Amino acid sequence: MKPGPEARLELNTAEAKKYLDPSMINAYSLLHSEGLWEGQKAENDGKRMLNLTRSAYPGQQRYGTFTWSGDVAATWDTLRRQIPEGLNFCLAGLPWWTTDIGAFFVASREQWFWRGDFDAGIEDEGYRELFVRWFQYGAFLPMFRAHGTDTPREIWRFGEPGSRTYEALSRILRIRYRLLPYLYSLAGAVRFEASTMLRALVFDFRDDERAIRVEDQFMVGSALMVCPVTRPQYFGPGSRPLAGVPESRNVYLPDSGRWHDFWTGAVLEGGRTIEAPSPLEIIPVFVRAGSILPWGPEVMHSGEATDEPLGIRIYPGADGEFSLYEDSGDGWGCESGESSTIPLAWNEAESTLVIGRREGSYPGLKARRILKLTLMVRGRGELDPSRVAVEVVYVGNEVRVRL
Repeated sequence: MKPGPEARLELNTAEAKKYLDPSMINAYSLLHSEGLWEGQKAENDGKRMLNLTRSAYPGQQRYGTFTWSGDVAATWDTLRRQIPEGLNFCLAGLPWWTTDIGAFFVASREQWFWRGDFDAGIEDEGYRELFVRWFQYGAFLPMFRAHGTDTPREIWRFGEPGSRTYEALSRILRIRYRLLPYLYSLAGAVRFEASTMLRALVFDFRDDERAIRVEDQFMVGSALMVCPVTRPQYFGPGSRPLAGVPESRNVYLPDSGRWHDFWTGAVLEGGRTIEAPSPLEIIPVFVRAGSILPWGPEVMHSGEATDEPLGIRIYPGADGEFSLYEDSGDGWGCESGESSTIPLAWNEAESTLVIGRREGSYPGLKARRILKLTLMVRGRGELDPSRVAVEVVYVGNEVRVRL
């Protein structure tokens, strides 16, 4: 049986007191993270420090810590709760948040905390659907990771290539990797500009009373609004088919101008609620008008070297700007200025993208590169193969391109 809150507090405090006085327990995570950071920085031959921990205290983000939501159970209610939990965590000043995609506990066992709804794991169509939705949500978090017990997590365990579940996972996985230049720039802004990647809508739309009450949508940077699907549409536990469930979810478009549907390219007016299509392959994502979105080539891993052009997507409808941050990808040189930024600015009235002068440098910097510029006009979304791009050779000096 699950102990009550008082009993759990007494149990945990008594156990902790064997090692540390209760008056110091809260600060333990901060000091533990500091010790790991300083020790690894001194001894690990220049590799950057990353510490994945389920404990958090204000300020410990400076020590390379990612915090995850702990060993949660595989239920739809748990998935729904992950979203506001992560947003509140970032609102508290801790920007590095992640979760066990698919939940840690999948089945139901004797212990009160081991209470997943899917004893058959990946053999259960209900769990496959939940895993896809969790995977889609996780693809837009600062750290993207599937982890847990009871059942395998590799995407090839969820069906053969061509099957609906496999293809849904494969599609969002590829998009995660193509977003890496955008996400890495956001991470640079966290480190050097005290920003946050994962943002409750109140960050960007504080004057929109409806937006600040939304708890199941969030911004990734200032460009992308992600709207996870948190209820089953096809199967319940035990592969039980569901009937009459719409393949859509309500989405509120904040009152800040126009929004582009990431998948279809449709341009929508803000300040209203829409019914967004959400078949298994689609997590509703909308791009704010005026956004500039770096779009990397398809790669198999984050360290893969490629000579493919770097895509720059412009979503018209308003002026916009973005700072593309880059460094060597590892090591401590970025702490001493070994990095570069390229300012990008879209002028809506002149239909012109200004690629500013590069600031800074680092070992391995590509002095000459090709930028592939795409104006995401109506009807040209992720699903539309007819997009036309303009390629520009960039050597670090300002370039102005009319699109």
